[in-house]
Amino acid sequence: MSHTAQLLIREVVTVAPSEPVLDVVRLMRNKHIGCVVVAEAGKVAGIFTERDLVTRVVPEELDVRSTPVSKVMTRDPVTVDCAEPLERVFDLLARHRFRHVPITDAGRPAGMVSMSDFAGVLREVFGEGRYIQYFVDYVAHRGEARKG
Repeated sequence: MSHTAQLLIREVVTVAPSEPVLDVVRLMRNKHIGCVVVAEAGKVAGIFTERDLVTRVVPEELDVRSTPVSKVMTRDPVTVDCAEPLERVFDLLARHRFRHVPITDAGRPAGMVSMSDFAGVLREVFGEGRYIQYFVDYVAHRGEARKG
C-alpha cells in the first residue's frame, strides 16, 4: 500500500497577503518556524520563507513595517495535494532543493513538511544503526556524480 501526503497534514500557519513583513517574521520567530503560507480566499497564494527574507527583503532594504508580505513572497509555490504519493514530497525536496513544501487539500492549506521533519526521521532511523550504510552509499555516489 502506497502512503500519501495525507500523513503530513497538521496545523499550518497562514497569513493574509496584506500582513506587514515585520509581523510575519515575528510570528515565525514566536512559532519557531521557517515559513508561513500566504493564503487568500482560503487558497494558497504564496509562501514566505527565511530565504525570501534574506534574498528579497534585506538586500533591498525594504521597510518591514509597511511592506506587505505579498510583495516579497514566493508566488504560486509548488504544493503537494494530500492525496498524492508521499514519494512526490521526497522528490520535490531532493530534486528542487526545497526546504519546505506546503501540503494542500483541494487547494486549501492543510500542512507543511520541511527538511527538518525528515532530519528528525533520519535521526531515529540512524539511531537503529542498521540503515546508516544506505546514507553513506548515497553520499559517496553523489560525490562521484559531481566529479564526473
